[in-house]
Order: sequence, then structure tokens, then C-alpha cells
Amino acid sequence: MDEIPELQRLERGDSAMELTWSDGSTNTVDYRTLRYWCPCAKCGPRRDAPDLADLLQEEVAALPQEMPTAKPVGGYALHFEWSSGCSSGIYRFERLWALANALDPDNGKSYVHGAW
Repeated sequence: MDEIPELQRLERGDSAMELTWSDGSTNTVDYRTLRYWCPCAKCGPRRDAPDLADLLQEEVAALPQEMPTAKPVGGYALHFEWSSGCSSGIYRFERLWALANALDPDNGKSYVHGAW
């Protein structure tokens, strides 16, 4: 992925978060989108198989709409904690940039365990 701007601000709303980047751009990411694209070892592989991806989408849609707690991970990522559903994913800033810009955060690749 090309160089991305630095995340300057994250504002959490009831159903989405607003991200402000160092280039002045601002994007909104719906929490259900964020949850579907969780990069953890449990959620990631499920998106690779169409039937499991559909099931994951249904599971995420059935979860209550809630505002997560956001915690920084080093200087490279954020971790979101939900009161329900998966809270295992660590979202690198590149992943958040891709989601904010309606891009595939997996770059069309299948899930691979490890640092990505």
C-alpha cells in the first residue's frame, strides 16, 4: 500500500467513527463495517469463503449497534473493544485508511496469520 497520511483524530459516534488524517481529509467508518473487517485469526479466514463471509455478515448485522472503546497499539494501530462480539483484532492504520476510503483492506489476499 502507498504511503498513507497520519491519523490525527478519531471521533467516536453512536454508529460510526470519524477519522481525520494529516492531509486534511476526513472519513466516516460505520462500526458494522469495522467489525466485519476484523483482522483477527478468527474473523479473517471467515471472509475468504463466500458462505462463511455471508454468515459473518449476518452475525455482525445481528450484533447491537454500539460504540467501542478505542485503544492505541504502539504507534501503528488501534484496538477496539466491544461489549459483544469479537474484540481480538488489531487494526493497523493502513487498514483503517483502506476501510475509510472504501478499499479492500486485505488487498484481495487470503488471510495469513502473522503481522500484515
